[in-house]
Amino acid sequence: MSSGKPRHYLKGIYECMHRGIVAHAVEMKAETLGLLDGVAFAFLSMDAGEERRAVVVKLEALGVPFIDVGMGLELTNGSLGGILRVTTSTPAKRDHVHQGRISFAGGGGRDVYASNIQVADLNALNACLAVVKCKKLRCFYRDLEHEHHTTYTTDGGMLLNGDQS
Repeated sequence: MSSGKPRHYLKGIYECMHRGIVAHAVEMKAETLGLLDGVAFAFLSMDAGEERRAVVVKLEALGVPFIDVGMGLELTNGSLGGILRVTTSTPAKRDHVHQGRISFAGGGGRDVYASNIQVADLNALNACLAVVKCKKLRCFYRDLEHEHHTTYTTDGGMLLNGDQS
């Protein structure tokens, strides 16, 4: 990092709240999938493509529950819009993942994600939705629907749940 901060800056912050954090400064791809061995839970936030598919297949083979987040955004007349997605996969319910809930197609143009500051807000919201779902799985929050797929649409602020178990 050019700012002079340590390479594992976030690890240092989260270690104050959680033990056992191990940071790996590598991209997740076929050669690094072994890093997932021993994982008890995973959050995925990756570009679509074969790397994402490989990680999903590995986590499923290990029996690991995970939450995958994604966004489909567009910029029209200077206004950002789109849909945020939170998809949960547990050993009890995984079928929806391979029925189109998670895209494995190669990512297209990423200009809007790299050039629009509002994307940071949407990333934060998506992360919050994923953490709430994780806490629902851990019974910190009530979960009467047991949804495994949630979308949030920026236009109208619509939050929809599906794929109940």
